[in-house]
Amino acid sequence: MTDTIGAMRHHQLTILQQLLRSPLTEFELCRAVAQSTGFGTDVAAELMPQWLDELKSEGLVWTGPLSNSEDQTISAAALTTRGRNLVM
Repeated sequence: MTDTIGAMRHHQLTILQQLLRSPLTEFELCRAVAQSTGFGTDVAAELMPQWLDELKSEGLVWTGPLSNSEDQTISAAALTTRGRNLVM
């Protein structure tokens, strides 16, 4: 497990740590990554879908769309059991 954590980049660890508290939207994750890394909010927003896809392909997070009554959609993410075991 320490090899996996050691291989992760700072933004990935930040995403996983934020999701440990609760599921979040992509915008909330962008803000958290921007605050704790050298990425600006705009750059984090542009790269967040790719970062979440990488974590999803590793089985660490679940991602999916959330929609409101006006058909506006946003992506959200939550830790999987494997992701929770990794960061706890």
